[in-house]
Amino acid sequence: MARKNRFTQGILQRAPWHIADNQVTPESVFNDRRNIIKVLGLGALGASLPGQVQAGIFDLFGEQKAKNAFTTQSLNYSTPRQFVLPDVKTPEDKVTRHNNFYEFGTGKSDPYDNAQSFNVDPWTLVIDGLVDKPITLDLAALTKRFALEERTYRLRCVEAWSMVVPWVGFSLATLLKEAGVKQNATHVAFETLFDPEQMPGQKSRLMGGGIHYPYVEGLTIAEAMNELPFLAVACTVKLYRHKMAHRSV
Repeated sequence: MARKNRFTQGILQRAPWHIADNQVTPESVFNDRRNIIKVLGLGALGASLPGQVQAGIFDLFGEQKAKNAFTTQSLNYSTPRQFVLPDVKTPEDKVTRHNNFYEFGTGKSDPYDNAQSFNVDPWTLVIDGLVDKPITLDLAALTKRFALEERTYRLRCVEAWSMVVPWVGFSLATLLKEAGVKQNATHVAFETLFDPEQMPGQKSRLMGGGIHYPYVEGLTIAEAMNELPFLAVACTVKLYRHKMAHRSV
């Protein structure tokens, strides 16, 4: 211990490891991180995860202030009991700001930050190929032509985070039945909108996570006709209705 003399007596000498109060992690965030580590058993695992993955996990906890607000509209929908979950819903700011939607960028908040001025009207969804009645739906038809219902789904990501989110929409099977899938059809292919001006992640593979765009995904006919595949037109967490592009859940 350093000796005090008449020149240093009464002067507070801070240790090299001392940091200012405003640099300390807020208590609420600290506690949330401790709880999630305890629940998920990440104490040992966390040390082996890459830095960017650890950041992605902990971005789910703590408060994030909104920069803007999505344009919203009211929708009429039912809430079937079989799709109601007792789970606590993921907070709205996490649902909207912690996403993998590489069309808007690879950062977790990029979809929210880069979609504020995204134009969804006019918006068309085309169902064609091996169907009896090809269909083209605009935004109004997507929200009014089919009976809407609210379903709560659990999402678990391979990045070690999960969400519980209530959505409003209609079953994919309902849409396919109206189009009339031909007997020789084996799969349903989904192709995203290609619009690099509105979706900056599509401007290059580097910005878009190395994916070739437009992105294509698929289901077998048996999978698509199951009652669980869902075309979502809104998210109702905290009864907050987002006017947004549809995505298959």
